[in-house]
Amino acid sequence: MLLPAIEARFACRRFVSGETPDAGLLAELIEAGRLAPSAFGLEPWRFVPVVEPVQRAAVARACFDQPAAETAGAFIVVIALVDALDPDSDYVRNRFEAEARGGDTAPVYEAYRAFYRAETMASWACGQCNFAVAHMLLQAAHTGWGSCPIGGFDAVRMSSALALSRAEVPAVAIALGRCAHSAAERLRKPI
Repeated sequence: MLLPAIEARFACRRFVSGETPDAGLLAELIEAGRLAPSAFGLEPWRFVPVVEPVQRAAVARACFDQPAAETAGAFIVVIALVDALDPDSDYVRNRFEAEARGGDTAPVYEAYRAFYRAETMASWACGQCNFAVAHMLLQAAHTGWGSCPIGGFDAVRMSSALALSRAEVPAVAIALGRCAHSAAERLRKPI
């Protein structure tokens, strides 16, 4: 049952020093993100694991040295593939052909062309990335690792820390590690 992982998940604000997720766990979390749903089946994301100390420190600085970022053992930064979303791009053509599974791509192209607005695609793509982030956060909770999604960062510094191209936009950084504190009482509105 998934509900226990959902109930256990919380945003860890400080991690135990020296506790770094191994490559196997990072691959598992990335796989959880890869399996997330996306509008039009476009999967407009790329996942960048960050474990090397110098790069990890640069990502933490881009996150304004928030305690969760400063103490994280690793990050997975989710990147929105904004320029790839042009309706005439090879990326979109390949994704639509895959989604059509040998069928007609015309209906999805027609719907996508009616939807597509270049000036709003960055925020739309970043929003799509949140589906993948949710999957990764739940997988981290399921495996007993702490996580904290960080949306507050300097995008220019983050792009520099990760050597991103102009076609890519950092959407969310997920700080990972062993949480140094237990979860506070969960406060949620009643159903």
